[in-house]
Amino acid sequence: MWQRAFFVTLLALAPLPAPAAPCDATGALKTSLAAVAADGVMTLSEGFRVRLAGIVWPDHLEPRQRTALTAILERAVLGQALTWKPAAGPDRWGVTPVDLFLQEPDGTRAPFWLQAGLVENGLVPAWPEGLAKDCLDRLTAHEALAIRARRGIWAPRAQAARHRTIEAAREAHAGRRMVALWRVRSVKPWRSMHFVNIVPSFRGGPSIGLTRKQVTALVDSGRNPAEWRGRWIVARFVLGPAGLSRIRVESISPVDAAPRRQ
Repeated sequence: MWQRAFFVTLLALAPLPAPAAPCDATGALKTSLAAVAADGVMTLSEGFRVRLAGIVWPDHLEPRQRTALTAILERAVLGQALTWKPAAGPDRWGVTPVDLFLQEPDGTRAPFWLQAGLVENGLVPAWPEGLAKDCLDRLTAHEALAIRARRGIWAPRAQAARHRTIEAAREAHAGRRMVALWRVRSVKPWRSMHFVNIVPSFRGGPSIGLTRKQVTALVDSGRNPAEWRGRWIVARFVLGPAGLSRIRVESISPVDAAPRRQ
């Protein structure tokens, strides 16, 4: 009797296996894609309306990019086994952010995280929303490969074209989520702020104001803004009505290696 009690006690004390991350295909549900709307909202065969978590889908002011990405997505899932996991609950419009996985029908290869493929090919940028930290770290690692190679949206011409479009009609872009690759000219402390000044490449270049709290968090994570002079950074931000001259920064971090020139 005591042996059984001892065994039960050991089971109770043994650590439970960690649940699979949302960006891990383990436990994902089988589905198929019924439709993809221009705004990136997808309808699954079960009727669920979903969107890809952790990325920025092209804005309505980028209709050609939307059309191209929709076509790429539809081709990517063609003939593939598709599975999904919810990354969070549905939003107020009933759209659920999800992680999607593709696998060859024969099942000999492991499922591949769809967001990782889109980001690594420079088709979309990562966005720090709807993803757990480990999944965001994985996605930004894939993104770093695209930045290094200057693929897709990270190409100099693509970046410059987006900046020109915004400056031509600033108010039209208010509230838009964007991700940019910039090189730092200088970092200037002033009172309770630090200003990260960007090398002018379009109408003077922006200056990003970081609060003391933001700077402390960056220093604690090993990304001290005081050391950014001359370095490339990736800024994820929301545009205000003044265009690039006033933005709300969601995240900012240096790029480990300089982008490769093409």
